[in-house]
Formats: sequence, C-alpha cells, structure tokens
Amino acid sequence: MPVEPCDLMDLRPGDIGFGPIGGLVGFGVGCGQVLLGDDSRYRHVLVVTSAGEAGSEGGRTWSTPPMGVEAMPSGARKVPLLDRWDSGWVYVRLEDYPEEVRHQVALHALAMVDTPYGFSDYAALTGKRFGIESKLLNNWISREDERGYPKRAICSQLADAALTRAGIQVFNDGRLSQDVIPGALFHQMLRLGGRLLWPV
Repeated sequence: MPVEPCDLMDLRPGDIGFGPIGGLVGFGVGCGQVLLGDDSRYRHVLVVTSAGEAGSEGGRTWSTPPMGVEAMPSGARKVPLLDRWDSGWVYVRLEDYPEEVRHQVALHALAMVDTPYGFSDYAALTGKRFGIESKLLNNWISREDERGYPKRAICSQLADAALTRAGIQVFNDGRLSQDVIPGALFHQMLRLGGRLLWPV
C-alpha cells in the first residue's frame, strides 16, 4: 500500500482521518468498539472538508488550517485539524476517484453537521455481531431523515454515509449502509487502493 509522509497543509477535501480519542469519552467509545469486535488502534474517524490556506499580504503571513467534520457525543461538528495531526493519526485518500467526487464527500459531511451521536447504534451493532437479527435493530441502524442522511451517527457511520452519498461504495457485502465501525472502514479503504498519509 502506498504510504507517504504528509504535511498538514497537503490534506484535501474528502480525505478520511483515523485516530484516537482521549479521556473518558475515548474510554467509553473504546469499550463500545471492543463490544463490536473492533481491535484496531483507531477509535475515531473524521472527514476532511477543506484544505488549509496560506498567504502573505503587506509583509504579513497568514495561514488557515484544514477543517473537518466529526461525530461527537454532543453532535457532529466542524473542527480545525491542528490537534488531529500527530503520530496517533493517519489519513486515507482514495485517489482512484476524481477530485470532484472527493469534494462531494466533504459536502455531504458538512450537510451532517449537528447530527446527533448514535449511542444506541453501539447496542444495535453489537446485537447484530452476536447474531441477533430483528427489524428493530435494523431500524435503529438504518433510519434516515427526509434528506436521506442518518438521523444519528457514530463517527465511522458519518464518514461512510458521506462516502456512499458521493458515490463511493466502500462496502459491497450487503451490509446496511450504516453498519460500519472505524477499523473496518480503515481496512476496507486500504483494500480500495487508498493512499496512507502520515503526519510529519
């Protein structure tokens, strides 16, 4: 798989970031993912929605960091990526898709800002992992709003929803569109030829 050291300002809309979550939130999310069978080191996923910008004017230089969208317990939000750029993070770029398609991934992620967090999806996805199939569980996972976006989402679900709605079908194994956890999303994106971008 192609691996490339990357500068923060090289990130582009549609890149997908994978990293840790600290504190009690991270512990709780980690417990939920262990129940889902996700043993990867990645606990968090975000979608890069804008590239960074730098310039100078009148002898002064300025820079704006790249921005991203992430699902959090308080709801999906826009965040600058300055503190999501260290050795705990890696980004994946699906270069086989045109830049305009990856830009659509970013736009779909932005459309999901303020989406509530999918706490109940951990229970639903855990039930499915242990073979408990029911209409209730499927409804918990797959419910969408009037625009066709998830009514709630954990971080990997939000990223997968943005990818899917931009025309990038990461999974083709018949799973529900929101039946996805961070580790599975990471590995499947690599299988699709994703290029790893490591912070330097």
